[in-house]
Amino acid sequence: MPDRLVELESKVAMLEHTVDALSGELAAHQRTIDRLQANVAALVQQLKRQRGEAADAGEPIEPHDTPPPHWGGRS
Repeated sequence: MPDRLVELESKVAMLEHTVDALSGELAAHQRTIDRLQANVAALVQQLKRQRGEAADAGEPIEPHDTPPPHWGGRS
């Protein structure tokens, strides 16, 4: 019976180590996600600001699906 107890304690220790390692990885991933979300928010604000400046300057804001001029225009 003591061998079985030692084996179980060893497995529990290994599982605790695995949980701690995964918790650290999860925390690192969350920090990365938070940083990326902040970057995307900053880019959205920058795009809105640029579009606002273009509109104020009287420049047309073309939709993203406007074909390039060398395609011969829309039909």
